[in-house]
Amino acid sequence: MLRASESVAASHLESMGFRVLEFHRKVVVDGVEVSDIDIVAEKNNIVYAVEVKAGLADVSSMRQAYVNSVLTGLRPAIVARGYSDEAARAVASRLGIEVIILDDQLFVQPDELRELIVDAVEEALERVTLPLSFCGSLSEEDLRAVRAIASAEDFSSAAKLLGVTAEQLGRLVESMRRRGVMPRGDFRAMRVASRLLLLCSS
Repeated sequence: MLRASESVAASHLESMGFRVLEFHRKVVVDGVEVSDIDIVAEKNNIVYAVEVKAGLADVSSMRQAYVNSVLTGLRPAIVARGYSDEAARAVASRLGIEVIILDDQLFVQPDELRELIVDAVEEALERVTLPLSFCGSLSEEDLRAVRAIASAEDFSSAAKLLGVTAEQLGRLVESMRRRGVMPRGDFRAMRVASRLLLLCSS
């Protein structure tokens, strides 16, 4: 079954004069399947092994495209929304990978978008609410940190409210994260978790 990103990529390749020959071609070495090629396409009598990235193509993507091309004897190509960084651009240039950039393309169908949103919300809720299992069992030091984080606008402000340096608060937060009291993520996630902890600890 094709991913939405593969359908979009195939349509774009065809609009550029490519002929799509195959989807999901298995790459087999000595009888062992080691990878697969998202799209095999041909243009001007050159056959390409095309990797499709719904987001930005990084160095790892370049390596995968190059290895697939070496194993199959096809020309390497990637369809993506752009390069993740200058390193990816440099590797693509050095390895001779043709990168086809799709700007502002929607890579998902409505049903897939809904599923992505639901997954993201569930993951965020799980990450932020996990510390609630510590309600009523926080140390006084943890509670002071939680109060400061809950009422601050940013990490530096929380450190000032607590009367410590940002480095000291960072060590305390890392200790809380290791114990599962504080979620990993940005300051907003920590603040939401801290506010929930205060609600259930009062």
